[in-house]
Amino acid sequence: MTPSSKPNENQLESLLQQCAQRLGTTPQALKQAAQKGDLSHLVPSQGTEAQALQKVLTDPQAAQKLLATPQAQKLLRLLGNPPQPGK
Repeated sequence: MTPSSKPNENQLESLLQQCAQRLGTTPQALKQAAQKGDLSHLVPSQGTEAQALQKVLTDPQAAQKLLATPQAQKLLRLLGNPPQPGK
């Protein structure tokens, strides 16, 4: 992902909602925990996935690397342009 193709605020909010839903929490609680750098009470286990999530949410370079993957780009495109009903 180049600096000019950073996700916009709406895309990030959509991604935050998706993550919060999967973790069984609210986007606000997830955002606050990420800003504090402490997701331990939101992530039930401290396994490999929990550690990876913690790193991405607290390390801007790791987040950029994740967002640059083709899968993340596709998800961001889908979140930014949801399909219209009947199309």
